[in-house]
Amino acid sequence: MNFKTMLQLPVLETNEVLKILQEVADHERKQENPNMPKISFSNTEGTISGYFINYDRDKGVVLIGNWYDNEADLQYVSFHSISCIMLQNVKDYVHLLSDGKIPFTPRPEEVPTQLQLKKELKAAGVALQEPLGKALSIVFNAGENPSDTQKYYAKKAIDLLQETLVILAENNLAKEAFSETVDAIEFEFAKANTIELSDSVLRISFNLEKGWKSVLSKTELQNAIEKNL
Repeated sequence: MNFKTMLQLPVLETNEVLKILQEVADHERKQENPNMPKISFSNTEGTISGYFINYDRDKGVVLIGNWYDNEADLQYVSFHSISCIMLQNVKDYVHLLSDGKIPFTPRPEEVPTQLQLKKELKAAGVALQEPLGKALSIVFNAGENPSDTQKYYAKKAIDLLQETLVILAENNLAKEAFSETVDAIEFEFAKANTIELSDSVLRISFNLEKGWKSVLSKTELQNAIEKNL
C-alpha cells in the first residue's frame, strides 16, 4: 500500500475496524494457507501484538495469538481497554478499510471460471428445492465477458441469495407466497440495490459502488424480497 492509497482511507472507529478484521479472519480461516491479519493493540498495560483470531462483541473480548516452534501463545484482550489498533499486512484487504475509492482485486485462485459459476448457479437452484418446495432457476446477467471482480462477487451473491432464501423459507407464509409467485431469479451488478418481480421472475440488482459493503445484508434482502411477493 503506497502513500497515495493511504490518503484515500477514511477514519474508522475501533469497533468498525474490529468488524472488518473479523470479516477478513472468517474469510482467511477457510483458505488452505490462511493469511490472518497481524495487529497490535495499545492499552493501559502497553502494547500487545499478534495475529487476529476472533472477536466477540457481546463479551467485548478480542482473541489474538502467535505461534513459536508449533506452540500457541494466546491473548484475550478486553475491547474496552483498547486505545489504539495498529494493522500490518493489510495489502489484501485494504479495500475493506476504504469507502469504495480503493478498488478490490481478487486473488486469481479466488476467481471462479464461467463454467464454475454456471455449476454454482445450478447447484444453488437445486439446493433450494427442498426448503422452498419447488425448483428454482437462478441466472447471473453479466454479458459475455464478466470481469474477474464481477465473477468473484457473483459467487458471493449466489451464496447470499441461497442463505437468504433458506431463512425466508422458515416462515410458512413467506415460503408459500414465494413459491406461488417466483419461478426464477435474475441478478446483476448496478449502481443501486433494486428488486422487482415481473412475470414470475425476481430481478435483483446489487450495488457494488463500495464493494460488498454497499450490498444489502441478508435481513435487508429478505425484507425487500418479501415486499415484492
